[in-house]
Amino acid sequence: MPPSQDPLYAGLGQAVRIGTELLAALIAGGGLGWALDTYLLDSGPWGLVVGLGLGAAAGIRNAYRSAQRWQR
Repeated sequence: MPPSQDPLYAGLGQAVRIGTELLAALIAGGGLGWALDTYLLDSGPWGLVVGLGLGAAAGIRNAYRSAQRWQR
């Protein structure tokens, strides 16, 4: 499907993409941290906390890079 020429839909699509990238990074980071805590390290909630922090940082970085590429 070709991209929409309507600026409202183009902006809406970009916003959904950025939100999805943020959510996916948080889920991946939190999931990896939880798995580390549960199966490998038995370190309590610290793997989850660190995983969520790293996931948030990666999501924000991806969102920033995506916004920089967006044509105005």
